[in-house]
Amino acid sequence: MSLKLFRSILLLLGLLSTNLGLAEAPDPVSAIEKFFLHFNEMDKDKLNEVSDSPFVFSIGGNTTTADRYGDLINFEGLKKSGWAYSKLSETRLIYQDETTAMIDFSFTRHDTNDEVISSTKAIYVLVKKQNTWKLKAGFIPYSLTLGH
Repeated sequence: MSLKLFRSILLLLGLLSTNLGLAEAPDPVSAIEKFFLHFNEMDKDKLNEVSDSPFVFSIGGNTTTADRYGDLINFEGLKKSGWAYSKLSETRLIYQDETTAMIDFSFTRHDTNDEVISSTKAIYVLVKKQNTWKLKAGFIPYSLTLGH
C-alpha cells in the first residue's frame, strides 16, 4: 500500500470518528450544548432524541412529566412571548458516574433584537443510555414559560 493511500485512509477514519462523536453526546456537558442547539433550531424531534423517557421537569415548584422533553415545549407560544433564541451562559458538572450525571447551568433567552429577556439557572439530571447522554430531569427554581 502506498504511503499516500495509507494517509488518505487514516484521514478518512479520523473524519468518520469525529463525525460519529458529534452525532452522539460523548459527555454530559456536550449533551447540554447539543440540547441548546436543537432548542434554538426549534426541532422537537431532535429534542426528543436527546432526552430520555419519561422526562420530568420541575419549574417554580410545579412538576410535570412527559414522554420526552420536546413534548413539553410550544415554540409558537415562546415566540409570542418575545423569545427568538437561547444562549448557554455557564455550565458546571456537579456529579458524574458511569450512568448518571448532574449539571448546574445558566442560560439567557433573547428577543429578535438580541436583547436579554430572561436569565435562568437550572439543574439537569442526565442518564447514559446506549453510550450517549440523555436529559432525564430538569429543575428550575423560578417560573419560566415553555410557551403554553
